Amino acid sequence: MEGEERESDEPFEGVDIDSPLGRIRLGRGRSGKVRFEVGRMDDAYKSARRRVRRRLGFYRNLTGYVVLNLILLAFDGLSGGGFWVQWVAGILGAFLIWDFLSAFVFPNLWGSEAERRMIERELERRGQHLEER
Repeated sequence: MEGEERESDEPFEGVDIDSPLGRIRLGRGRSGKVRFEVGRMDDAYKSARRRVRRRLGFYRNLTGYVVLNLILLAFDGLSGGGFWVQWVAGILGAFLIWDFLSAFVFPNLWGSEAERRMIERELERRGQHLEER
């Protein structure tokens, strides 16, 4: 068992697919053996991965916000308009603030963790548990 744990944690070259249904790894390890593994990710890993993806999503949105506003500011300056870009930046900025709050400040307030907690409370209210279902 201990050797299996070391072998599955060993770096490898190949395909590593993590999905909600499980994990599939197909490739060669350092030892050169071809491996095919099917298993489930642990809850701590899934939770950490979900939080990291949410934060990376915020950084992607922030980058898009900055680039888009720079382009729109350039169009506004070239067209000699009445500085209309402030409205677009303000509206998009409000959405970006919401994204920041959900990714960094209140990640458990609304999201899949909150949904899971609400389901557990509802099942407890009905006298059932997740393990029984």
